Amino acid sequence: MNGLSVVVVDRYGRIRIPKRILEKVKSDRFMIYLHEDKIILQPLVSKSLKELFDSVEVDVPGNAFKDYNELKKYLLRRG
Repeated sequence: MNGLSVVVVDRYGRIRIPKRILEKVKSDRFMIYLHEDKIILQPLVSKSLKELFDSVEVDVPGNAFKDYNELKKYLLRRG
């Protein structure tokens, strides 16, 4: 197991993750879940808004983007 460390839970239920581990996973936000008797931390990797630009396509007329309520109507319609 790479990067093995022993950590202690403080009286508030917090643990301190060693800096060398945080630097390796390049994240300071994690999903936490329980699997059987193990606590698993999954690093969340942030994306910049530039990476998300043009990543979603919607079937909405261009003029709907000028009015929030109009856009909402198109996005929430069913079928």
